[in-house]
Amino acid sequence: MLGGEIKKHGAGETGEPADKPRGRSAFVSSEPPKTRTYINDVVLALDSRKIKKSPPKVIKASKRPIKKIIYDDFGEPIREIWSTE
Repeated sequence: MLGGEIKKHGAGETGEPADKPRGRSAFVSSEPPKTRTYINDVVLALDSRKIKKSPPKVIKASKRPIKKIIYDDFGEPIREIWSTE
């Protein structure tokens, strides 16, 4: 015979022997909980280094006139004008 039969178990039954005490859980540690180190100051110092304050760029006023093309409602060029703005 190749297979076996499936045994039915009631709710709450366990496979551990009843005459032996239950073993310790694998998730419980015998060490006391470690104290946490707060690194908020370190993170703030790193973030402040990332943001470099550079002086604002000065936009030079162009003295040469610029050619602008005026378009109609359909996107066709109508005329060219020279502007210093």
